[in-house]
Amino acid sequence: MTCNYFINKMLIVISVSALLVSTQLSAGTKIEQISIVSESWDKYTNSDGTGLFLDITRAIFEPQGIDLDIEFLPYKRALLRLQAQSADAMFGTYSAEKEGKDFLITPLNPIDKEQTIAIYKPAKTVEWQGPLSLQDARLAWVRGYDYHENLPIKVNGFSEVANSEQGLTMLRAGRFDFFLDHAGELYDTIARTGFDTAGYQTNTVLEENVYMAFAKTARGERLAAIYDKGFNELKSNGKLKAIFSKYNINYPFPVDSGS
Repeated sequence: MTCNYFINKMLIVISVSALLVSTQLSAGTKIEQISIVSESWDKYTNSDGTGLFLDITRAIFEPQGIDLDIEFLPYKRALLRLQAQSADAMFGTYSAEKEGKDFLITPLNPIDKEQTIAIYKPAKTVEWQGPLSLQDARLAWVRGYDYHENLPIKVNGFSEVANSEQGLTMLRAGRFDFFLDHAGELYDTIARTGFDTAGYQTNTVLEENVYMAFAKTARGERLAAIYDKGFNELKSNGKLKAIFSKYNINYPFPVDSGS
């Protein structure tokens, strides 16, 4: 019995030691690729692999020997992939705290600042009063954007559409009163489709930081740390501002002195 006791104890010690070594090796293993899932947004995440967010991400990760593996998916499916931990990162979320999604890690640095725009046909006797103007109205946005979780009003109901183009088409048909969308995506869709804005009005509803979010894993924590370090370097050396200028997108961050 004594012999068996010591053998069993030794096996436990060996197993624990092996687990610790395995964990250490895993923590120190070089990351060679980051898998990113994202909706395709014109000028931000173009389907040909170009765009503001993708250029920023390459400038951060590729100098570290980390290649980008990009898959384009609808926004809600991208979120589900991070929740299932079957992808490393995605673009376009608010902070994990604001999103209320405990499966996300958002780094210290947002990747952009987002304006949410409402487009609508104003009643002749009604003046825009900010988000209060949306109270009791028929609202719609792209599936997964979940603006009802951030609006400072009680939203009694809303519609979801597949994309911005469908949203504008349904707005024109009178299916809802206000269509809410990212400013860049909305204006690009209007320009691309030739949507006639005569008789419509646009106003800013929300302004928020938007992030490159990571899956809440040990690997995700390492990638978020690499992102923050690289992002700070791009800001300080002026390369971040140059990437924004390349796509003619307003640079939303304070310019560091000397850059």
